[in-house]
Amino acid sequence: MPCPACGKDPPGTAWKPDPLRWDLDPPCFRQEWEYVAALPGAPDYVVENDFSLHMNNVCRGCYSERLNIAVKIREKIRERGGLEELNPTKQIRQEYEAAHAFDKRVGRPAKIHSMQSEAGKALNGKLGRLKEKDKESMRWTVELLDGTLKAIREDNLECSKAIDDEHDMEKAKMMRNGYSQESMQPPEAKRPLGSQTTWQKVKGLHPGAVVRLKGLTGATELNGRKGRCISFDPEAGRWKIDLGDGYKNIKQDNLTPAPNEKPPTKASAEADKADLNFEENRRSKLTEQERAAEDYGWDG
Repeated sequence: MPCPACGKDPPGTAWKPDPLRWDLDPPCFRQEWEYVAALPGAPDYVVENDFSLHMNNVCRGCYSERLNIAVKIREKIRERGGLEELNPTKQIRQEYEAAHAFDKRVGRPAKIHSMQSEAGKALNGKLGRLKEKDKESMRWTVELLDGTLKAIREDNLECSKAIDDEHDMEKAKMMRNGYSQESMQPPEAKRPLGSQTTWQKVKGLHPGAVVRLKGLTGATELNGRKGRCISFDPEAGRWKIDLGDGYKNIKQDNLTPAPNEKPPTKASAEADKADLNFEENRRSKLTEQERAAEDYGWDG
């Protein structure tokens, strides 16, 4: 019976299970085989043979060679966090980049396309950088080149190596011409007006506005927190709010404009939480009559 790995039929050999399939969990895959083959001092066996896995037993000679390769895969790849954590060979890097050429991920440039609404059509062709994907609305927060933040559906975003390069070139051109995000973002441009506004008109409530959260019953610990309006989702009827330490989707009725306050930061978010916890602990020690006096200004 010929060996399925080498095709030879050595007399008197001991047949053994293929260690690349049965000794590794999960079994070896092609990229690992090729990574080992590209290492300095790689075993001749992995250099001279194409990648393969075998259900049937292999001869003793192939078993020994393939066991050595399995050991190197554990030591050189898997115990170091896997291929994505390593400094890959040129071939592996090219294959990886080709496989992930169109992935949408945080921090990557993207181009907006196929927007159908009147307001959205003006964004088609715009370049930006992906900031965060909202798990509820499944929209990406995109920071345009001028610093404007937009909530865009994933289907309306395209990523590629060409777009990466185009974004970097446009960014560099703007910097050479002396543009800055601050100079390109007049306050009036942050607030859509008239028929283009998709939310109920409330003075002081618009993208970029600072607000305080109120009246929440499902997440009462957020009541009193400061936030900044990022974008409005007309389908969900909620504002995406930057709290400084994360994002939440909040109904408009649970927001109070705070135009005289500064936008939240991570430090201010921690201070807000500390103040609210202190106040909650303080009130918990009051009697019902004392709380009523504070709330309504009378002695009960």
